[in-house]
Amino acid sequence: MMFMAEKGNSRYMKRLSTPNFFGVARKRIRYTKKPNPGRHTIERCVSLSLAVKMMGDASTTSESDKAIKSGEVKVNGNVINEPKYPVGLSDTITAGGKSNHIWINAQGKISLSDATSHTVYKVVGKYVAPNGKQMIRLHDGSILHSKAKISVNDSVVLKDGKIEKEIALHDGASCEIIDGVHVGTKGKVVQLNKGTMHKPRTAVIEGNGVRFETPVRNIIVVQ
Repeated sequence: MMFMAEKGNSRYMKRLSTPNFFGVARKRIRYTKKPNPGRHTIERCVSLSLAVKMMGDASTTSESDKAIKSGEVKVNGNVINEPKYPVGLSDTITAGGKSNHIWINAQGKISLSDATSHTVYKVVGKYVAPNGKQMIRLHDGSILHSKAKISVNDSVVLKDGKIEKEIALHDGASCEIIDGVHVGTKGKVVQLNKGTMHKPRTAVIEGNGVRFETPVRNIIVVQ
């Protein structure tokens, strides 16, 4: 009797099936490097190798991988030598003497801009540790201790890996849309609506001259 061997996780993805966030040309090259699981969701991250290429510090995947493996690339201030390391929203990549911040554009694709020392992360979970400390989980998978009263869907500003400021989700708060039809839109929260068992909590947003309603999970408050 013959048995088929189990197929392990692939190191690459066909470009035709990549999430929109990757922003790659789907027909020019057949495959692209697949980010390792963990930290960000696959729909909102790319491999570090691909991000370094997008920054213009490497013209080929081989050059990008070589720079990463030699310790020339940092993510959020830490040297990373794994080309498939997942990087996504709010991460800062330093390579070739410059730093770029990862965000999302109006087409739902990855965008890179000059990085600042302050980075905003969305709180997606919280719990009380056995020692009684309040712990929060951020959208990149990080878990941090927070002394301040904070709720899920609020945001925190990080500097050097530590919480510098808390930003509450409330009427009048500035926000950016990170998913849905209005992705990439900057606006203000006009009204927060409670959710039900069958309907998620939503927010009415004003931005780009229009008013629309979107699930709270689609926004991140930035100020």
